[in-house]
Amino acid sequence: MAQNSLLPSAVNYRIHRRQSYTRLVSDGFVALLSYLIAAQLVGRHLRQVDLLVVGGLCMTWYFTSKASKLYDDFRTVTFVDEILALIPNVIVQFLVISVSLFFLNDGMKARLFAVVYVVAMSAILTLKMYSSRKILRYFQANGLNQQNLVIVGETEQVDSLKTLIEGNPQFGYQIAGLWAYKLTDRLPLTETLNYLRALIQLQPIDELVIVQGQFEENYVRGLINWADTKGILVRFTPGFFQFSASRYSLELFGNFPLITVRSTPLEMDYWWMVKRAFDVIFSVAFLVLVASWLFPIIAIAIWLDSKGPVFFIQERWGMKGRNIGVWKFRTMHHNASTVKDKGGFQQTTPNDARVTKVGKFLRRTNLDELPQFINVFLGSMSVVGPRPHAVKHSLETLPHISNYMIRHRIKPGITGWAQVSGFRGETHEIGLMRKRVDYDIWYIENWSLVLDMQIVIRTVYNMLKGDPMAY
Repeated sequence: MAQNSLLPSAVNYRIHRRQSYTRLVSDGFVALLSYLIAAQLVGRHLRQVDLLVVGGLCMTWYFTSKASKLYDDFRTVTFVDEILALIPNVIVQFLVISVSLFFLNDGMKARLFAVVYVVAMSAILTLKMYSSRKILRYFQANGLNQQNLVIVGETEQVDSLKTLIEGNPQFGYQIAGLWAYKLTDRLPLTETLNYLRALIQLQPIDELVIVQGQFEENYVRGLINWADTKGILVRFTPGFFQFSASRYSLELFGNFPLITVRSTPLEMDYWWMVKRAFDVIFSVAFLVLVASWLFPIIAIAIWLDSKGPVFFIQERWGMKGRNIGVWKFRTMHHNASTVKDKGGFQQTTPNDARVTKVGKFLRRTNLDELPQFINVFLGSMSVVGPRPHAVKHSLETLPHISNYMIRHRIKPGITGWAQVSGFRGETHEIGLMRKRVDYDIWYIENWSLVLDMQIVIRTVYNMLKGDPMAY
């Protein structure tokens, strides 16, 4: 085969980067167009200062799109996921334009202008994304914009990747060849290379994917060296894939490539600040608009029902396992014991005699947790996150669940993904506790502002319909 026929695959990665930058620049023009449309619709007269505002919006879009990975591989991201990634970017655009107009003391229909700008931008970007995918599908249906892919590796993982690619034609990949072996086999590198050499004589290979749970350095190095001579892009699952984590990230520490196991979005300062801003705004709004009148009513009911303080502050584990005082409305009789007869932490059970009449109602409706918005405002908790457990409960659970402390990598929450998924209340079986931990870890690894909003909505819905696991 002539060497020139291999050149397209040699620049495949550069093409992908060029496509990402093209999408970024085109979205910058969308921001400008949306600004002009909004000005026209609300009758706003543009001035020189508007150039600075537009520049700031485009610069903000650049950083937020990078942080939200909006321009990740277009082939393997679904339309729904792309829209979900778009939402936080648009929200930040609204905040930036609102703050900019406020500090500029701009009174020319500023609020309406900001809303129209965001609506116009959202509509144009959604239409652009949808049209781009339709055009891509058309090209792929006609045999254009397809990448020839060869998969090499362990049989089980090769079959899984093959099923994924064949079930998602929108990815734009065509399987040109498969070379699979069982984990117990010790196939020599020479046989695999002979297969690839024969295959490349029949058709060009754009990408070589090596899928291995157990990393074999010499085998992988040999395949990479061969691919480099042909200008073929190589992707592979490294040896750490065997560990129990769903997300990894690669970064350079000086000249040293470092892989982070269990990479989480909230490790980025940007997203941590977004989540904290959401917590502050939400907690202040709740404390001012709801707690100001609801808390006195609940306090009176508790005081009339049983003797003792209205609030109960319990020591629980917070972020990084540090002790925090969690605020709750008292739902048990004053000085009720939390220790079992034979020792150990006594969780709340159905028809628990320690719970008061008002306490049963508060627990069933989750109203007893509302004072924790004070914790959120002060910074020891978040609106959404893994639920904090009592110190004794955590100490008893820790030896039985090896990854238990991972749930403490972020702040605990008033509500969480495990709770809205049915894992709340008593966990008398270690299996149930392990499930709750699994859900908490999934939330940490897949956090997004949209997911937080979904959990809040589901929590409110569960409060209104009643949760059978709340007692």
